Amino acid sequence: MIEIILCEDQIQHQKTLEKFIKGILEENSIEYNLKIYKSGEELLNNYPKDIDIFILDIQMEKINGMDVARKIREIDKNKPEIIFTTSLIEYIQEGYEVRAYRYLLKPIKYEELKKHILSCIDEVMNKKNKFILVENKSETYKINIADITYIEIQRKDMSIHTENKVYETKMTMDKIEEELQNHNFYRCHKSFLVNIDYVENIKQYVAILENKEEVLVSRHRFKDFKSRFLSSLGEKLC
Repeated sequence: MIEIILCEDQIQHQKTLEKFIKGILEENSIEYNLKIYKSGEELLNNYPKDIDIFILDIQMEKINGMDVARKIREIDKNKPEIIFTTSLIEYIQEGYEVRAYRYLLKPIKYEELKKHILSCIDEVMNKKNKFILVENKSETYKINIADITYIEIQRKDMSIHTENKVYETKMTMDKIEEELQNHNFYRCHKSFLVNIDYVENIKQYVAILENKEEVLVSRHRFKDFKSRFLSSLGEKLC
């Protein structure tokens, strides 16, 4: 079951998107629950739990979609995906801080929405099912891969950083890099493996994460890392 929120204050756009979303999900035999809100205030005053995808109009009165997204990130961190709909591209740079999955430019076409909402659902399902097991002395931890911000190693002492906790273990960087090769991680330094989804910006030889932590980027990997980071941002605009 996929839980989706649509928040759109223009009735005609709301009806069109509702029709599109239901058509796409039913056409692909996806079980879903779709809730609709007519304003950012209504959504935040009746905040639902365990939502997988928020589809937010940016240009809403009073509380706009960007401010709603910031509140979502305060409440649910990086768990739900956020898709913005907008008529203007000026909000795109501002939206990187809330880790938007996509920006769909109005007027939104059925096939375009279909492509990206199905892709988003795939990512949601992958996140729910992707974990690594980490051992530390007598304890074994199950860590959601999507929660990992970066990994650091000193000799064979490895620290796996998530938003809320750091896990210590003994493992080689090559081994965990291999385990995470199908996810959006990049070996930016011999001692660091970073989740690009959490990178907010980069400066010379440093990646700055959303929580303002800094991860070193080696000189010879900086150009390729920058290219990967920019490519990841570019995928979000449709």
